[in-house]
Amino acid sequence: MGSFMTEAIDLFIDGPAGKLSVRTKGLDAKAKHVVILVQGANLSGQLGYDFAFDGRQDYSFMEALVARGYGAVTFSIRGYRDSELADHPHSVKTDEAIADTAAVIDWVIAQGFARPHLLGWSWGGRIVGRYAETRSDRIGRLVLLDPAIGGGNKVPFPEKDDWWSNAAAYFRDRLELEFMEAAAHEQLAVQAERDEPRSPNGIRVENEEGSVAADAGLINAPTLMLYGVAAGMQNYMQGGSGRADFFERLGTQDKALVVVPGGGDYGHLQNARHRMWKTIADFLDG
Repeated sequence: MGSFMTEAIDLFIDGPAGKLSVRTKGLDAKAKHVVILVQGANLSGQLGYDFAFDGRQDYSFMEALVARGYGAVTFSIRGYRDSELADHPHSVKTDEAIADTAAVIDWVIAQGFARPHLLGWSWGGRIVGRYAETRSDRIGRLVLLDPAIGGGNKVPFPEKDDWWSNAAAYFRDRLELEFMEAAAHEQLAVQAERDEPRSPNGIRVENEEGSVAADAGLINAPTLMLYGVAAGMQNYMQGGSGRADFFERLGTQDKALVVVPGGGDYGHLQNARHRMWKTIADFLDG
């Protein structure tokens, strides 16, 4: 891509518990379909899917989707980035995130885009998977990007802090530098601390209490499961069973399981990103 970036339209919509911050790109009559991108546990959709720095828009997944003819929509779950939170930060768990996701899906459909595609990364994979258990008829295709399926081992959270600090130092340590350009590695850490310095800790409380795994057998939408090679090995990511087992149980015959080299838990922001984006867009094309 060149230096031009598609105009991002930032707006607020009514969610079930306050205003939700939404970003759209390419959402016009020319879009062949719309893809809704659901965030993980730390970063908002805006940063996780529309990351750019110093003229480097080749890190924005939203840009890549627009280049393939899709409209792209992402948002921040309640309490993340600019979305409102009226309750305690520990209240922001998967059920609440599903309700927020449903509101965004309904909004996109109301804009005239029937059955949008749905993608969730990490915790977002659990969110969209559980949404699809009962509402596959509302969406087109489903992408589980390094999904934290849920279930599995409980993950201790002894600190019980209300908020998670998105300090740059955390991301410098968390992001696998061996899979990522140094400049991008640093910029993502800096932007996280600058633009969304804290995130609700509800998901960590949930993981300690014991999360509800997505039920593969109830997911009827065509589904792609996509992983960076170094990602998704933890028990809590797999829901207590191997990802191939989950894949086999999916309630659709239109499905694919792909592992991509050169990426980890943040593969779509790392060296593996172009291959991941192409794999996803090819699957969405049907």
